[in-house]
Amino acid sequence: MHKIPILLYLILFLTIFTSCVSQDNVSEKNIEDKLRIVSLAPSNTEILVGLSLGENIIGADEYSEKVEGINKEAQIFRIGDPNIEELLKLDPDIVLLSGHVSYVAKFEELKNSGVEIINIETAESIDEIYDSMLFIGEKTYKLDEANKMVEDLKNKIEEISKDNSDQSVTVYFEISQAPYIYSFGSNTFLNELLMLSGGTNIFQDLDGWISPNEESIINANPQIIFTNVDVTGNIDEIKSRVGWENIDAVKNNRVYYIDKDYSSRPSQFFINALYQMNDYIKQVLNEK
Repeated sequence: MHKIPILLYLILFLTIFTSCVSQDNVSEKNIEDKLRIVSLAPSNTEILVGLSLGENIIGADEYSEKVEGINKEAQIFRIGDPNIEELLKLDPDIVLLSGHVSYVAKFEELKNSGVEIINIETAESIDEIYDSMLFIGEKTYKLDEANKMVEDLKNKIEEISKDNSDQSVTVYFEISQAPYIYSFGSNTFLNELLMLSGGTNIFQDLDGWISPNEESIINANPQIIFTNVDVTGNIDEIKSRVGWENIDAVKNNRVYYIDKDYSSRPSQFFINALYQMNDYIKQVLNEK
Protein backbone atom coordinates (compact mmCIF):
# COMPACT_ATOMS: atom_id res chain seq x y z
CA MET A 1 0.00 0.00 0.00
CA HIS A 2 2.91 2.32 0.68
CA LYS A 3 4.85 1.45 -2.46
CA ILE A 4 3.20 4.06 -4.70
CA PRO A 5 3.70 7.05 -2.34
CA ILE A 6 7.33 6.04 -1.82
CA LEU A 7 7.86 5.76 -5.58
CA LEU A 8 6.27 9.15 -6.14
CA TYR A 9 8.49 10.63 -3.45
CA LEU A 10 11.62 9.25 -5.09
CA ILE A 11 10.58 10.55 -8.52
CA LEU A 12 9.89 13.99 -7.04
CA PHE A 13 13.24 14.03 -5.20
CA LEU A 14 15.21 13.04 -8.32
CA THR A 15 13.38 15.63 -10.41
CA ILE A 16 14.21 18.41 -7.93
CA PHE A 17 17.85 17.24 -7.61
CA THR A 18 18.32 17.09 -11.38
CA SER A 19 16.76 20.52 -11.74
CA CYS A 20 19.17 21.95 -9.16
CA VAL A 21 22.23 20.49 -10.87
CA SER A 22 21.05 21.77 -14.24
CA GLN A 23 20.44 25.25 -12.84
CA ASP A 24 23.91 25.33 -11.27
CA ASN A 25 25.53 24.39 -14.59
CA VAL A 26 23.52 26.99 -16.46
CA SER A 27 24.33 29.57 -13.81
CA GLU A 28 28.09 28.89 -14.09
CA LYS A 29 27.93 29.01 -17.89
CA ASN A 30 26.05 32.31 -17.74
CA ILE A 31 28.69 33.71 -15.41
CA GLU A 32 31.41 32.59 -17.82
CA ASP A 33 29.64 34.04 -20.87
CA LYS A 34 28.86 37.38 -19.23
CA LEU A 35 32.14 37.79 -17.34
CA ARG A 36 33.48 41.28 -18.00
CA ILE A 37 37.28 41.33 -17.83
CA VAL A 38 39.89 44.07 -17.98
CA SER A 39 43.43 42.81 -18.64
CA LEU A 40 46.31 45.20 -18.06
CA ALA A 41 49.22 42.93 -18.97
CA PRO A 42 49.78 41.31 -22.38
CA SER A 43 50.83 37.95 -20.89
CA ASN A 44 47.53 37.73 -19.00
CA THR A 45 45.66 38.75 -22.15
CA GLU A 46 47.32 35.95 -24.11
CA ILE A 47 46.35 33.43 -21.44
CA LEU A 48 42.74 34.68 -21.47
CA VAL A 49 42.58 34.34 -25.26
CA GLY A 50 44.01 30.83 -24.92
CA LEU A 51 41.11 30.07 -22.59
CA SER A 52 38.62 31.31 -25.24
CA LEU A 53 37.86 34.45 -23.24
CA GLY A 54 39.05 37.01 -25.79
CA GLU A 55 35.54 38.36 -26.36
CA ASN A 56 35.06 38.81 -22.60
CA ILE A 57 37.88 41.37 -22.51
CA ILE A 58 36.22 44.79 -22.39
CA GLY A 59 39.39 46.71 -21.55
CA ALA A 60 43.10 46.12 -22.07
CA ASP A 61 46.52 47.77 -22.06
CA GLU A 62 48.13 49.14 -25.22
CA TYR A 63 50.44 46.14 -25.58
CA SER A 64 47.49 43.74 -25.46
CA GLU A 65 45.76 45.54 -28.31
CA LYS A 66 47.67 43.51 -30.92
CA VAL A 67 47.09 40.13 -29.26
CA GLU A 68 45.28 37.97 -31.79
CA GLY A 69 41.81 36.98 -30.59
CA ILE A 70 41.15 39.93 -28.27
CA ASN A 71 37.79 41.68 -28.44
CA LYS A 72 38.25 44.37 -31.11
CA GLU A 73 35.94 46.72 -29.20
CA ALA A 74 37.97 46.55 -25.98
CA GLN A 75 38.81 49.97 -24.58
CA ILE A 76 42.57 50.57 -24.48
CA PHE A 77 44.36 51.95 -21.41
CA ARG A 78 47.92 52.99 -20.65
CA ILE A 79 49.54 50.06 -18.89
CA GLY A 80 51.45 52.18 -16.36
CA ASP A 81 48.78 54.76 -15.60
CA PRO A 82 45.25 53.61 -16.54
CA ASN A 83 42.34 56.02 -16.01
CA ILE A 84 40.54 54.54 -13.00
CA GLU A 85 37.34 56.51 -13.62
CA GLU A 86 37.14 55.17 -17.17
CA LEU A 87 37.77 51.66 -15.87
CA LEU A 88 34.88 52.05 -13.43
CA LYS A 89 32.55 53.07 -16.26
CA LEU A 90 33.21 49.72 -17.96
CA ASP A 91 31.69 47.97 -14.92
CA PRO A 92 34.18 45.06 -14.97
CA ASP A 93 33.84 41.91 -12.86
CA ILE A 94 37.58 41.24 -12.84
CA VAL A 95 40.68 43.36 -13.44
CA LEU A 96 43.83 41.35 -14.10
CA LEU A 97 47.14 43.06 -13.31
CA SER A 98 50.79 42.17 -13.20
CA GLY A 99 52.78 44.57 -11.09
CA HIS A 100 54.28 45.60 -7.78
CA VAL A 101 52.31 46.42 -4.64
CA SER A 102 52.54 50.18 -5.30
CA TYR A 103 50.95 49.65 -8.73
CA VAL A 104 48.18 47.45 -7.36
CA ALA A 105 47.34 50.11 -4.75
CA LYS A 106 46.14 52.38 -7.57
CA PHE A 107 43.13 50.12 -8.02
CA GLU A 108 41.81 50.41 -4.46
CA GLU A 109 38.84 52.47 -5.65
CA LEU A 110 37.81 49.68 -8.03
CA LYS A 111 38.17 47.13 -5.25
CA ASN A 112 35.95 49.21 -2.99
CA SER A 113 33.34 49.24 -5.75
CA GLY A 114 33.15 45.44 -5.72
CA VAL A 115 35.51 44.72 -8.62
CA GLU A 116 37.81 41.73 -8.08
CA ILE A 117 41.42 42.83 -8.50
CA ILE A 118 43.77 39.97 -9.36
CA ASN A 119 47.51 40.57 -9.45
CA ILE A 120 49.51 37.90 -11.31
CA GLU A 121 53.12 38.07 -10.17
CA THR A 122 55.76 37.89 -12.90
CA ALA A 123 56.73 34.26 -13.42
CA GLU A 124 60.39 33.37 -12.95
CA SER A 125 60.08 29.76 -14.11
CA ILE A 126 58.00 27.63 -16.44
CA ASP A 127 56.22 26.08 -13.45
CA GLU A 128 55.21 29.56 -12.32
CA ILE A 129 53.82 30.25 -15.79
CA TYR A 130 51.72 27.09 -15.41
CA ASP A 131 50.57 28.33 -11.99
CA SER A 132 49.48 31.64 -13.53
CA MET A 133 47.49 29.83 -16.22
CA LEU A 134 45.73 27.60 -13.69
CA PHE A 135 45.00 30.50 -11.35
CA ILE A 136 43.49 32.60 -14.15
CA GLY A 137 41.55 29.53 -15.31
CA GLU A 138 40.14 29.02 -11.82
CA LYS A 139 39.12 32.67 -11.47
CA THR A 140 37.35 32.69 -14.86
CA TYR A 141 35.55 29.31 -14.64
CA LYS A 142 37.94 27.83 -17.19
CA LEU A 143 40.02 25.53 -15.03
CA ASP A 144 39.52 22.49 -17.27
CA GLU A 145 40.72 24.44 -20.29
CA ALA A 146 43.69 25.78 -18.31
CA ASN A 147 44.67 22.27 -17.26
CA LYS A 148 44.55 21.19 -20.89
CA MET A 149 46.74 24.12 -21.96
CA VAL A 150 49.33 23.23 -19.33
CA GLU A 151 49.26 19.55 -20.29
CA ASP A 152 49.72 20.39 -23.99
CA LEU A 153 52.76 22.56 -23.19
CA LYS A 154 54.32 19.85 -21.04
CA ASN A 155 53.88 17.33 -23.86
CA LYS A 156 55.52 19.68 -26.37
CA ILE A 157 58.48 20.27 -24.07
CA GLU A 158 58.87 16.55 -23.55
CA GLU A 159 59.00 16.01 -27.33
CA ILE A 160 61.67 18.70 -27.74
CA SER A 161 63.74 17.24 -24.90
CA LYS A 162 63.60 13.77 -26.47
CA ASP A 163 65.15 15.08 -29.69
CA ASN A 164 67.92 17.03 -27.98
CA SER A 165 71.48 15.83 -28.46
CA ASP A 166 73.72 14.86 -25.53
CA GLN A 167 75.96 17.66 -26.74
CA SER A 168 75.30 21.27 -25.82
CA VAL A 169 76.01 24.62 -27.45
CA THR A 170 77.25 27.66 -25.52
CA VAL A 171 74.95 30.65 -25.88
CA TYR A 172 74.95 34.34 -25.01
CA PHE A 173 71.44 35.83 -24.94
CA GLU A 174 71.18 39.63 -25.06
CA ILE A 175 67.97 41.30 -23.88
CA SER A 176 69.19 44.91 -23.94
CA GLN A 177 71.68 46.28 -26.45
CA ALA A 178 74.88 48.29 -25.96
CA PRO A 179 75.75 50.49 -24.23
CA TYR A 180 73.30 49.16 -21.60
CA ILE A 181 73.84 45.46 -22.15
CA TYR A 182 71.62 43.11 -20.17
CA SER A 183 71.37 39.33 -20.08
CA PHE A 184 70.40 36.70 -17.49
CA GLY A 185 71.76 33.91 -15.38
CA SER A 186 70.09 31.08 -13.50
CA ASN A 187 66.68 31.29 -11.80
CA THR A 188 64.97 32.95 -14.77
CA PHE A 189 62.46 31.37 -17.09
CA LEU A 190 64.60 32.40 -20.10
CA ASN A 191 67.54 30.41 -18.74
CA GLU A 192 65.21 27.45 -18.27
CA LEU A 193 64.07 27.77 -21.89
CA LEU A 194 67.66 27.97 -23.06
CA MET A 195 68.56 24.77 -21.21
CA LEU A 196 65.50 22.94 -22.57
CA SER A 197 66.42 24.01 -26.10
CA GLY A 198 69.82 22.34 -25.81
CA GLY A 199 71.88 25.43 -25.01
CA THR A 200 74.25 26.28 -22.17
CA ASN A 201 74.09 29.86 -20.92
CA ILE A 202 77.58 31.39 -20.67
CA PHE A 203 76.31 33.16 -17.51
CA GLN A 204 74.62 30.16 -15.89
CA ASP A 205 76.82 30.56 -12.79
CA LEU A 206 75.32 33.98 -12.13
CA ASP A 207 71.83 34.58 -10.77
CA GLY A 208 68.85 36.50 -12.12
CA TRP A 209 69.02 39.45 -14.51
CA ILE A 210 72.55 40.78 -15.05
CA SER A 211 74.51 43.55 -16.76
CA PRO A 212 77.71 41.89 -18.00
CA ASN A 213 80.70 43.74 -19.41
CA GLU A 214 81.73 43.09 -22.98
CA GLU A 215 85.05 41.53 -21.97
CA SER A 216 83.27 38.73 -20.09
CA ILE A 217 81.19 37.92 -23.19
CA ILE A 218 84.25 37.94 -25.49
CA ASN A 219 86.22 35.72 -23.11
CA ALA A 220 83.32 33.24 -22.86
CA ASN A 221 83.40 32.91 -26.67
CA PRO A 222 79.81 31.68 -27.19
CA GLN A 223 79.00 29.49 -30.19
CA ILE A 224 75.64 31.23 -30.66
CA ILE A 225 74.36 34.71 -29.81
CA PHE A 226 70.62 35.21 -29.37
CA THR A 227 68.97 38.61 -29.03
CA ASN A 228 65.35 39.58 -28.54
CA VAL A 229 66.02 43.31 -28.92
CA ASP A 230 63.50 44.35 -31.55
CA VAL A 231 65.44 47.19 -33.17
CA THR A 232 66.27 47.51 -36.86
CA GLY A 233 69.91 46.67 -37.53
CA ASN A 234 70.44 45.12 -34.08
CA ILE A 235 72.15 41.96 -35.36
CA ASP A 236 74.53 43.98 -37.57
CA GLU A 237 75.33 46.22 -34.60
CA ILE A 238 76.27 43.19 -32.48
CA LYS A 239 78.53 41.81 -35.22
CA SER A 240 80.29 45.16 -35.66
CA ARG A 241 81.28 45.67 -32.01
CA VAL A 242 85.00 46.10 -31.45
CA GLY A 243 86.60 42.84 -30.32
CA TRP A 244 83.51 40.76 -31.03
CA GLU A 245 84.80 39.70 -34.45
CA ASN A 246 86.81 36.96 -32.69
CA ILE A 247 83.75 35.43 -30.99
CA ASP A 248 82.89 32.06 -32.52
CA ALA A 249 79.22 33.07 -32.99
CA VAL A 250 80.18 36.20 -34.94
CA LYS A 251 82.89 34.50 -37.01
CA ASN A 252 80.43 31.81 -38.09
CA ASN A 253 77.48 34.16 -38.62
CA ARG A 254 75.43 32.63 -35.80
CA VAL A 255 73.74 35.72 -34.36
CA TYR A 256 69.99 35.18 -34.32
CA TYR A 257 66.87 37.13 -33.40
CA ILE A 258 64.37 35.42 -31.06
CA ASP A 259 60.86 36.92 -31.09
CA LYS A 260 60.64 39.48 -28.30
CA ASP A 261 57.04 38.77 -27.31
CA TYR A 262 57.49 34.99 -27.29
CA SER A 263 60.64 35.22 -25.20
CA SER A 264 59.62 37.95 -22.76
CA ARG A 265 55.96 37.32 -21.94
CA PRO A 266 55.21 34.58 -19.41
CA SER A 267 52.31 33.02 -21.29
CA GLN A 268 51.68 29.86 -23.33
CA PHE A 269 53.57 31.39 -26.27
CA PHE A 270 56.92 30.83 -24.58
CA ILE A 271 56.84 27.50 -26.41
CA ASN A 272 57.40 29.35 -29.72
CA ALA A 273 60.62 30.89 -28.39
CA LEU A 274 61.70 27.43 -27.30
CA TYR A 275 61.09 26.08 -30.81
CA GLN A 276 63.07 28.97 -32.34
CA MET A 277 66.09 28.47 -30.08
CA ASN A 278 66.00 24.70 -30.49
CA ASP A 279 66.02 24.99 -34.30
CA TYR A 280 69.09 27.26 -34.32
CA ILE A 281 70.95 25.04 -31.84
CA LYS A 282 70.21 21.94 -33.94
CA GLN A 283 71.67 23.69 -36.98
CA VAL A 284 74.95 24.23 -35.14
CA LEU A 285 75.08 20.66 -33.88
CA ASN A 286 74.42 19.34 -37.39
CA GLU A 287 77.43 21.31 -38.66
CA LYS A 288 79.76 19.39 -36.36
